[in-house]
Amino acid sequence: MKTIDRRAYAEMYGPTTGDRVRLGDTDLVIEVERDHTVYGEEVKFGGGKVIRDGMGQSQRTGDTVADTVITNALIVDVAGIIKADIAIKNGRISGIGKAGNPDVQPGVDIVIGPGTEII
Repeated sequence: MKTIDRRAYAEMYGPTTGDRVRLGDTDLVIEVERDHTVYGEEVKFGGGKVIRDGMGQSQRTGDTVADTVITNALIVDVAGIIKADIAIKNGRISGIGKAGNPDVQPGVDIVIGPGTEII
């Protein structure tokens, strides 16, 4: 299995479990406690990236897919410091977890469809 060093991974997909992040221009530093990413199955939007038909995007429609997905977000919450994807449906957060295409990717609990906007 191929691997990349932590710095290169963080530059492409953001911090992961155990990485420390400085908050803005403060002296506050947080550490990522959990990462919902399945390594090697990260979703990323852009030319030649995986959010496209048959890869990170499914052909599902309707209530089972998110309207908008914020990918690789760092969430600071009372539940902990988590890196995950955030699903938005009908203007509200509908899920926090791993986004993608459950037909071809493992561990997906937020479905990206053809009409899903990616941030």
